[in-house]
Amino acid sequence: MRRDSLDFLCCPGCKGILTYPVLSAKSEISSDFSCKDCNIKYSINDGYLDFLGDKEILYRSKWDKTIRSLYAKFYSTLTNFILLFIGGPKNARNEVLNLLELSDDAVILETGMGPGDNFPFLTAKVKNFRIFGIDNQKQMMIRCMDNLRKWKINAELFRADAEELPFRDEMFDVVFHIGAFNVFTNKDKALNEMIRVAKPGARVVIADESEKGYNFFNAFTGNKDKFVLPMDLIPKPMLNITMRYIWKGYGFVIAFTKPLS
Repeated sequence: MRRDSLDFLCCPGCKGILTYPVLSAKSEISSDFSCKDCNIKYSINDGYLDFLGDKEILYRSKWDKTIRSLYAKFYSTLTNFILLFIGGPKNARNEVLNLLELSDDAVILETGMGPGDNFPFLTAKVKNFRIFGIDNQKQMMIRCMDNLRKWKINAELFRADAEELPFRDEMFDVVFHIGAFNVFTNKDKALNEMIRVAKPGARVVIADESEKGYNFFNAFTGNKDKFVLPMDLIPKPMLNITMRYIWKGYGFVIAFTKPLS
C-alpha cells in the first residue's frame, strides 16, 4: 500500500486516526495498523488492508448465500453475459460512468468495485486519475488485484464495508457505486458515508437494478423484500439531483452533486 494513502484513511468505526510502526522509508507499507482512539487493529492481508477481519457477509437465507456466492465466483462472465441483453457491457457501463463528470487528475472512489471491471473504462475517460476501491468480499479483493496487474492499472484497494467507509471526510472528487445497493442492510448509512467522503462540489452516482430487474433477480435468490427506490434517502441540501432508468428499464441511476458548503 502506498504511504501517501495514509492521508486518506481513518478508522471505519470511530473515524479516528490510524497509526502504524515506522519500519523504513520505503514508499510501500506492509505493517499492521491501529486506531489511535479506539485501539482496534487492522492487518494487511494478501496485499490489501483489511478493515473487516473475520466479519462475515450477512445473507437473507442459505439459498441467497448459495446463489450470491456462485454468482461471485463467476462474476465478470455472468455480468457481461447479462449485459449483452441490455445494451452490451460497454454501453451498459457507460450509461452510468458518463454521469460521473470526470476530469483529469480526479481522485475517484468506487464502493463495491468487485473484480474491478469498471476500472479499464475509467482509464479511457481521464488521465492521471487516482482510483480507490473497496469491497467486502475477499475473493473479489484477490480477483481485482490480479486484474489490475494484468491490465497494468494502479489502484488502492481496501476490504471494507460501504456502510462504514475507512476514509476521512471530503477526500474524493467522484464517488460511485454500481450494483448491490439494493441489498445493503442500511442504505441510508451507506449513502451518507458516500456523501461524507466526497469533496464539496463532488459528483455522487449510484446505479442498481430497478424494480423490474430487482424482481427478476430475486426470482432466483428467493428474496421477498419489497423494492424501494432510494431517491427519498438523498439529503435535501444535495444539488442537481437526477434519476433515470437505464439498462432497458432493468436498472436505475441516481446522480447528484455535493454542495460547496
